[in-house]
Amino acid sequence: MQVSKSRGINADIQSPRTKLLYFIYSAPHNRIKAEPGVKSTICAALGYKSDGHFHYDWNYLVNAGMLEEKQGYFAVTDEGKNEFVLHSTVSRSSSVFVVTGIILVFFTFLLLWQIVPVESVAAFGIALIFLGFLFSMVNRRNQPELPLKARVLLKELSRR
Repeated sequence: MQVSKSRGINADIQSPRTKLLYFIYSAPHNRIKAEPGVKSTICAALGYKSDGHFHYDWNYLVNAGMLEEKQGYFAVTDEGKNEFVLHSTVSRSSSVFVVTGIILVFFTFLLLWQIVPVESVAAFGIALIFLGFLFSMVNRRNQPELPLKARVLLKELSRR
């Protein structure tokens, strides 16, 4: 019995279908106005080679309950948002680490007159800043990479 080779998580994260869901997830309020021609524009921006492949992925996301059309918008459902929980958690965590590290380094100067050794607080703050940046770099490698056309379109759609 021959087992097929696994694509791997990274391949799944960078798949066109995941990028499509992430594109709409990245829009303000996780939705895009359902205007005429917006699907074609998204299809081109994400670099789909055919409309058929785009619509296959679109229908898959709708049938899986990750995407819906509601009140004139294409919106990511809670089920779809769950696909990016790891990404958003790591993103928030890295920000918290960096802010905490900056506060601790600043707090070090306030502790100069106290019993706590200043060096230990500064070292702890620097370690937290390093961890925050490390988590941020790992997070960037694990999020779907949207093509430039898609990022430009996302900015345009956000202004509407």
